[in-house]
Amino acid sequence: MNNKQEAFVNEYLKDHNGTQAAIRAGYSKRSATAEASRLLTNDNISGAIKAKIAEKTMQSDEVLTRLADIARGDITDLMDITSMGFTIDLTGDGESGKNPNTKLIKKIKQKVTTYLAKNESQEDREIVETEIELYSAQEALNTIAKLNGMIVEKMDVTSKGEKVTPNETYDRGISELAAALREIIPGQDTEPDGNVDTPK
Repeated sequence: MNNKQEAFVNEYLKDHNGTQAAIRAGYSKRSATAEASRLLTNDNISGAIKAKIAEKTMQSDEVLTRLADIARGDITDLMDITSMGFTIDLTGDGESGKNPNTKLIKKIKQKVTTYLAKNESQEDREIVETEIELYSAQEALNTIAKLNGMIVEKMDVTSKGEKVTPNETYDRGISELAAALREIIPGQDTEPDGNVDTPK
């Protein structure tokens, strides 16, 4: 691929608009639509687009791993606990200098309150309050259970949410059949009990 084609690939990934990607990549506005069509059918270019999309897309095993981490996650994974209390540790010991468990955090809020000394014998003091909300372990467990077929959601598609006894189901089926027969069999009448009268 040449530089212009690489630029087209990068621009196309921004909005998936071939014509606009071709223009932004430096192709003529007059021929941009035709160029985009030609470029998108080029095996090297379509392959490069697919490869870049695959880089950014989560595969199913990564999704399950993330869900499992959330389901197993614990607030203590983010804490440095000592005999004097605890602190929140978001840096961790990893090479990246980041705690790998920060992905468990849904929301974090920190409030700093500074109290100024009223006289020289006192010192200014600062109170830091941190609120952390983790992603729901219960929701992650439910999602994993559904994906593994442990939980099956059933939907009633016949009664529209109404309680149905076996006889009502049978009667309704007969009524629906009779109504259908009325529509497709010309010159015949259907009685309310579902019997079809044939002309004599």
